[in-house]
Amino acid sequence: MDLRSIYIVNCVAIFLLLILFFVSRAKILRRRPEDKLYTVILFGVMLGAAMEILSYVIEGKLFPGARVLSYAINTYIFSANMLLPLLVLFYADLSLYGNTARIKKIYKPQIIVAAAMLAVNVVNFFFPLSFYISPQNEYSRGPLFYLYYAVIVYFCASIFIALKRYEKENGARAFLDFVVFLLPIVTGAGVQFVVYGISLAWLSSAIGLVALFMMQQNEIAYIDPLVDTYNRHYMDRIISSWISQNREFAGVMLDIDSFKSINDMIGHSEGDKTLKALTEILKSCGGDGEWVFRFAGDEFIVLKQTGAPEELYAYMDEVTKKIDAFNEEGRPYKLSVSYGVMPFCSDGVDVFMKELDAKMYEMKDEHHREASV
Repeated sequence: MDLRSIYIVNCVAIFLLLILFFVSRAKILRRRPEDKLYTVILFGVMLGAAMEILSYVIEGKLFPGARVLSYAINTYIFSANMLLPLLVLFYADLSLYGNTARIKKIYKPQIIVAAAMLAVNVVNFFFPLSFYISPQNEYSRGPLFYLYYAVIVYFCASIFIALKRYEKENGARAFLDFVVFLLPIVTGAGVQFVVYGISLAWLSSAIGLVALFMMQQNEIAYIDPLVDTYNRHYMDRIISSWISQNREFAGVMLDIDSFKSINDMIGHSEGDKTLKALTEILKSCGGDGEWVFRFAGDEFIVLKQTGAPEELYAYMDEVTKKIDAFNEEGRPYKLSVSYGVMPFCSDGVDVFMKELDAKMYEMKDEHHREASV
């Protein structure tokens, strides 16, 4: 691959990433951990492409500090190439589970491996292990060069395993397919590994990030914009997926008692805050396979893969405790919910929904009778 081709390929990568940066501003400005990590990955790849151009520009040039600069540039390139799939692994886990505490707990082996390879990069300044810069300021591969690609394969395999584990436990996510995202990255890295002197890693990474962004635009169709949880459309897809896989599951349907009076007496803005607060309570009480959906208005549905509906009664006990704590914060109204729990049976989705609705209204009628006494 001649120098002009290398410059063009990496400039295209930078151009793609700049476009992606501007069109993904809404995503970048969000404060979710996975969105912050997405921004780090985007700029890390952009800097890697720029560094690779610079490495070829100064290779063979002799000027004060040339070798030190070449070592610094190639150290970043090696580190970024190796860390990219690890950061993607963290990004995938955060996107699927939304729990930052899982990262250190679940991926400790991967973090240790990455730290060890970064230490090798530091040592490489004094003892050429991964690459070597000659006195003529020319780059060559070192004896541990291939170890970096082994680590990259390990991190990519970790992503694949994490996705399959999640799919086995919860079913596939409709709007995320990290395998599609990884395909161009793995292909580009593989070609660069086999063909010495070719430069495709950063362009393939840029294409992967573009593919990931395009996939995540589907998220708009599945996430409720007000309360930031799954909507009814996504619930229908999840239920269909579970039914096709013959999975056992149960559900809770709940809504807020006298929600209209909150809107009428205090205002719709306070009603929106109430919906958001309830959503946060429902999410915070999960973590054991519960999926929270905003069904309609002030109605929510929580689904869980289980053959024991009593697990959802225990879940709702936790929800009730947190609602009681919420009501102790001195608001001009009391938050209360009515709910019904049912296992899914072979009679179909419509029957399942009607039974959930009927169970919920049994409790709602009971609450009305208690309030009128």
